[in-house]
Formats: sequence, structure tokens, C-alpha cells
Amino acid sequence: MGIRRFACLVVAWLLVAWAPARADAPATSTVVAGKARFEFLTPSLVRLEYEPSGHFVDAPTAVVQQRDWPAVAVRRTQQGGWLVAGTGAMTLRYKPGSGPFMATNLEVTWRGPDGRESHWHPGDVDKKNLGGLTYSLDDLRGTNLPAHGDGTESPVGIVIPGIEVHLQPARPGLLSRSGWVYVDDSRTPLWNPRTRWIEPRPTAGGQDGYLFTYGHDYARVLRDYARLCGAIPMVPRYVFGPWITDFNFEYFPGTAQAASPQFRAYNQQALQHEVSRLRDSGIPFDTLVLDFAWHNYGWDGGYDWSPLIPHPDAFIDWLHARGIRLALNDHPGYANTRESILSFDDSHAPQVLKDLGRPLPARPAFDLEISRHWRFAPDPHGLGLDQHWFAPGFDDGGWKPVRTDLSWQEQGWSGDQGLGWYRTSLHLPAQLPAHLYLYFGEVAQDYRLFVNGIEVPHSHVQWPRRLTTADVARYVRAGQSNVFALRVQSGKRGGGILRGPVALRDVPPPGRIAFDLSDKAQAEVFMRDLHLPLMRQGADLWWVDGGSGAAGMPGLDPQLWTNKVFYDYARQASGERAFILGRYGDWGSERYPGYFTGDTWSEWPVLAYEVAYAARAGNVAVPYVSHDIGGFHGGKIDFDLYARWIEFGTFSPILRMHSAHANPLEGNLRMPWVYGAEGVALMRKYFTLREQLVPYLYTQAWLAHRDTLPILRPLYLAYPDTDEAYRHPHEYFFGKSMLVAPVLAPDGEVTVWLPPGSWIDFFTGKRYAGGRSFSARYAVDQIPVFVREGAIVPEQALATGAGANPGTPLVLNVYGAGQDRFELYEDDGHSLAYEQGAYALTPMAHVSGHDGRQQLLIGPTHGRFADQPPARVYELHLHVASRPQSISVDGKPMAGWRWDARHATAVVRLPRRDIREAVTVRW
Repeated sequence: MGIRRFACLVVAWLLVAWAPARADAPATSTVVAGKARFEFLTPSLVRLEYEPSGHFVDAPTAVVQQRDWPAVAVRRTQQGGWLVAGTGAMTLRYKPGSGPFMATNLEVTWRGPDGRESHWHPGDVDKKNLGGLTYSLDDLRGTNLPAHGDGTESPVGIVIPGIEVHLQPARPGLLSRSGWVYVDDSRTPLWNPRTRWIEPRPTAGGQDGYLFTYGHDYARVLRDYARLCGAIPMVPRYVFGPWITDFNFEYFPGTAQAASPQFRAYNQQALQHEVSRLRDSGIPFDTLVLDFAWHNYGWDGGYDWSPLIPHPDAFIDWLHARGIRLALNDHPGYANTRESILSFDDSHAPQVLKDLGRPLPARPAFDLEISRHWRFAPDPHGLGLDQHWFAPGFDDGGWKPVRTDLSWQEQGWSGDQGLGWYRTSLHLPAQLPAHLYLYFGEVAQDYRLFVNGIEVPHSHVQWPRRLTTADVARYVRAGQSNVFALRVQSGKRGGGILRGPVALRDVPPPGRIAFDLSDKAQAEVFMRDLHLPLMRQGADLWWVDGGSGAAGMPGLDPQLWTNKVFYDYARQASGERAFILGRYGDWGSERYPGYFTGDTWSEWPVLAYEVAYAARAGNVAVPYVSHDIGGFHGGKIDFDLYARWIEFGTFSPILRMHSAHANPLEGNLRMPWVYGAEGVALMRKYFTLREQLVPYLYTQAWLAHRDTLPILRPLYLAYPDTDEAYRHPHEYFFGKSMLVAPVLAPDGEVTVWLPPGSWIDFFTGKRYAGGRSFSARYAVDQIPVFVREGAIVPEQALATGAGANPGTPLVLNVYGAGQDRFELYEDDGHSLAYEQGAYALTPMAHVSGHDGRQQLLIGPTHGRFADQPPARVYELHLHVASRPQSISVDGKPMAGWRWDARHATAVVRLPRRDIREAVTVRW
């Protein structure tokens, strides 16, 4: 096809690119056979429902949203006692009256990817499925990774520490080389339109699922799934800028730790200094995430700011004045624990208790502090029990005084990591209450309690709870001296009585304050009383941390609903787009971005697994995957691993630095200056590049919303019929135009397979022929990124943040000779107005002729949104093999362009022009 004819076709495309889609009238195509119902939603998607009561479900569920579908032509017949129903794409056979669906009474057939007939029966296991996601990657390390893998396997044998959650293998994703997937929605709660909330299904034992058949049309199954379960929403534009995390520790008021100079210095001023140092180093970023130390009362639950941030309003204003968003960590609940979500000492507690219909906790009439006058002795050989160190008559005169707000290791017994004993003698009043509870705020890690020589049972709590008590009324002697002894086994955090209260009281500790977010009233109290004040104060988004969510309805994924409660409330309260960081809640999760993968270890194999894992997240329509860049567990990691993680993060959906090592004792070990000038230069290079790529990324976000195409795309999504595309799980497309193959080994060696076609190195301009593999070694500050010949990649000029700046040029990179179309998406970056059509699209097309002539056609911008700039400057970067002989704009020779010989790039800056005007550049 000649350049003139192709250009005419491109012009036609530019003119119709904005034409709105026509909506079909809702309808259904349903076949009922007794207690079985089959709904053909599309010719290749069927709902399979068996309801023992005969009352079928027409309401949406917590997962499935769409119930009205266009009519599908269905042929139905009876053949030999079988019901046969079919479309042009699939045929279903069921034996009426035979009961629930089984392999013996239900079959669906269709033409598979190879053209042969494919079969599906209930219970079939698809060994060619390309993988989905797990709840998280918490505790992922080299020892629990799959031994051999093609990128679809799940970690092996992970039990998430503390909450003892067994990480289940990932369920199948939507994409399979077999060309089908079954989504089971049988137990999911139903949506009640009257109460506008979910409720359990009225009967158990029913079957309700969806069979997608699609051959190798992977894009179709993604679109059909989003239509069924909900589209991926647009996210705020700032999300695509870099993120920094700090404050990964707990703050407990009144403790020795909180009073230490190190803790008091790791505060609001230190955070502002860190932010300023990044900006002064030329390192742009958009979001500051505060981990748990922003809360007062640590894991016990506080929504008051900790004293480390004494002026939160001023702090938030200071951040916002610099274009930096604030994200706050929250823990709505933990599986397998009795964690209190809110401390009774928090200022919000009285209102919360009132709104939950609970009384204030009883105040003790007898309250005797006993935190002083304890003595300590280590017991390295375990002799204390045999020698009766707990007995009243035992001589502890050689024991040393010990505090009850620090571990014994912090008080001079650093070498004693095993057993230790605490003793005190206490004279009690002559009149004692009927119940007398001994409180210990925290004893690490385990202990046995003795009162007057008798062992006394005490409460045991699961992390992160710490307060333990024992009713000692039966064991103490009123009006006399009493001996209390503890035999303590130390743990990872040291040993001993670590914090108060250490007291005797006549009331037990009150029951915890916790929330079941599947209860509408409790969810409202949780968000309104605890989170809305912080949102009004200026908190921009929530990091929904914790374990397994906080919702208890049968059949409901608790993480899905927890994510929904946070996401929907943030959207409702702000009137704008929401974004959260939460773990994966299975089907439906695409509606509540994004997905935080959890606390992994800083190891090379973990980095490699994260690359493949993020690339396959699109298989379940989850485009916004956020790893801890640099890994969570692991202090100052080697610079080459640090660099490779940042490079991968730059070409990830979310670039977020985070680790366990951001605290008063270590500082923030993910900051670049930990590695000196080399670290600062590396972060500056890649954080800057990330900001420049925001226009490209934001357009990919639009494609994720409109077409359910992920931002990270496995190679087989574009090449489903090419076997080689399935053999490279550690490569992926970054949007439509770029291919990334991160470096995953210390030696910098990478083997890259490039799909058919011609490719250009994004950084160096080197040309490669596709359809083959090559190996190369990359310097520590380099990553293999390739652009398809002819591609258009828009960027923004240098900026300190992801927000659009109308005063700077829109940079259009055009790579080599070839042909490409790109439709730039723009809106106001934050509001919900895009849902009513308030956005703009600017079509662009690159055309190359056989004679070496090329042209870029930029069509008029269609659509409007608030504060849309009426004009802009385009700066073209033409990455060509040799210096152009001439360049013209709208048929007139262009003067003043410059040639960058080092990068083989012609730079053409066009005068500011109306965005509604088309422009043609030829060279």
C-alpha cells in the first residue's frame, strides 16, 4: 500500500475515531429445564445455574454485576432424553431431571483454537490455564518458590507469619491455551437493591457459574468478564508517579522506646527533610505513604495521630503545596487473631462505642500499678524451675533491678537470648476485691506466671495483640507480702516485660473493638467515625493492610468486601476517583484498584517471580499491581539488586518504594543516598523517566478501563498462536508499544526473545530484527526495553509530578520507519466526570513509505473536560536511522529543528496551536 493511500485511510480513521458506540437493548436468552437454568449471555458465554428450590437468582452478587444482556439466538431441541441448546459458537447438552450438574449429565462443546471440537464437563481441570493471582505474596522467599516453573505456578507452603494464614494456590485465570475458563459464583452473597447491601444466599447447595469459551481470542474473554463482573475504573493520574514509604514501626505512648531520642527525632520534621532532600536531589515523586507509626497506640489501634506528627494539618498542607499526595496505612482486621482495631484510649473510641451500641468500659475501683521494684536473672541453662526460683523463700538477693518497659537485652543482658526470670515482692492491702486481674501490657515472647509459688494460668493472645491478664485473686494473700515471678522465653523482639500496663485491677480488660465490614451498619461506623475525619483533614488514599480482610459473611471473600468498603467510601466521601492498596480479593477485584502484593523478601529469585506474577495479573483483569520495590524483608541490600528492582518498578503499573527498614533504629534503607551518589543518580534517572512516561501510561489506563487490557501484558496476549510467546514469562509488553525484559541476575546477563517485526532499543536506538532471541549483558543502570519500529510513545517534559502541566510541551517520540496509530487519552486526572464523557482523545498516526518518506498525522482533539488547555506545544523526537534530508509542517519547510547525532534523533518543536486543529509533519 502506498503512503498516499495509507494516509487517506488514516485520515478517515482520525475523523471517525471519536464516534460513540451504540448501546444494544438489554435482553436475555434463557433455557429452563426443571431446576436447571441456562442463560446464554453471548454466543460463547453461558451461565449455568442449578437451584434445588427452583427459585433462580436474578439479583447481582458481590462478584457478578451485569444481569441484562442483548438477545442471543439459541436453538433448542430434545435428543434422546437430552436437552440440546446451542448458538453458532457453542452447544450445551443436559439431561433434564438428573439433578445437580455433573460430568455425566452436562456437556458443552465448541470449536477450539486448533479448529477441533473442544469439550467441557463440570469438574474439569484445565492444565493449560495460564494462571491467576494469590491473595498475596507475603513471606515469599527463595525457599518457598516453585522449583520449576513457566510463570503460572504459585508459591509452595507459605504460612503468613503471625496470622497463620495458609496461602492458597492461585485459582485459574481467565486466559488458557485450552480456550475456556469456568468462574464459580455459587456461594457468593446476593445484592439486595432495597437495602443496597449484600445478604447470604437463601439456600445452600445450589450451583451458579459461568463458562467462557473463546479459543485464542484472549481480548474477548477479558472484555466479556469485565462486562459481567464490572469494568476497571479510571484511577487518579497521580497514581502513576513514583511513591515513597516511611514510618514502618509502631508508636506506643508512654513507653521508654517512645521517649528515646532516636524515636523522638524520627518525626514530622524528619519526614519533611526526607521529602525536601529527594526534591533537592532532582528526584521527582508524587505520593508519600506513611506506615503504621502515624497511628497512636501501635497495633492496638489508634486513629489519633501519633505525637511524632504533632501538627498533621500543617504537615498535610506542606505536602499538598508540593504536589505530594498522602497515603495512610490501616489495619481493618487480621485473620486468626483477636486484634483490637481501636484502642479504648483513642479519642474516637467513645463515639464509636456509642454508634455500635456498646457501653464504655468499666473503670476499675482497685487499680494498683506494680511496674517498679522487679528483679531479673538470666537462666541460660534452664535451672530455675528445678531450683524453685519462683518460690517465696528463694533468695533473689543476687538478682539485678530490671525495668518493665524494655527488653532485658536492651538493659545490659544482650548475650542472654533464651530464658530469664522476673520477680517482685508486693504487700497488698487487707481488703481485696473478689477478682483481681494482673495486667501485663506485653511480655515477649512466652511466659509462665507464679504467684506465691503456685503456677497461675493466664490469657494467651495471637499477634498482634499483646495485653495478657490473669485472675490472681485465689492465689494472693490480703494484708501480706506476695511474691510474683515470671519465667520468660525471649523471642525475635527480645525478652521480658516490654511495656505497661503492669498493674493489678478489679476489672478484666474490655472486649476488643472490631468491625465486621459485611455488616452495613458496622461498615458505616468504621468509615464515618474513624476514616472520614482523616480524609477531611487531607489524607488522599488508604493502604488497606492487615490479613484476609474484615468481613465475615458466608461465601464472601473478606478481602474483596474490605477493599470495596474502603474504595467506595473514599469515592463517595470525596466525590472523586478513589485508589487503595489492598491485597487480592479474587473475582471482582478489578473494580477496586490497586493490589498490594505483601511482605516479600529481598532476594533475586523473589524479584524474578514478581516480574512474571505482575505480568500475569492481567489474566484476572487486575492491571494495578504494586510490589514493594526493593523487597520488604532485607536491610541494606546489594546495590545491583536495589537497582534492578527500581528498573523493574519503573516499568511496572505502580512504582512504590517500601520495606520493613524505615524506622528510628535504621533510618529508611530504601532511600537512594544509602548508596551514595550512585544511588541518587540511579533513582533520579528512573523516577524522572517514570514521570515523563505518564501520558503514555495514562492512555494505557484508559485502555484498561475501556477494553480491559492490562498495562503489563504477557507476550501471549499479543501473540496467542505463537508457541515462543508462552516461553518467556519474565518478558512483557508495557502497554501497547514497549517490550520490557528486566535484568534478574547479578551478572546483568539477559536473554531476550523479540517477537516478529523490527525493534528499537528504547535507550540506545539500536535496531534489532524480531522473531529471534539474543543475549546481552547490561550495566547496573540499564534495563532492556524495546519499542516496535514505527511506534508513537508520548511523554511529558521534565516535571516534579504526574499532573499535566499545560505550559510544557507534549513530547511525541516516533521510532524509526513503520506504521502505528496512537490515541492519546486526557481528562482532568481526578474527577468522576469521565463517566459522563468528560474526556478527550487525540488520534495520531505514523506512516512510512517505501521511498523513505515518513509522516506523522496528529488529528484534532475530540472531547472536552474541565480546565482543558485550548492549545499546546508539540515537541517531536524522531528516532531515525540517519539525519532527515528535510522536515515540513503542513506542507511548509520547517526551520529551526535540530539533529542530536549522539542519539540519532531529530528534535522538532512546533509552535503552540489550537488542539482542535490537525497537523501533518513529513520528513
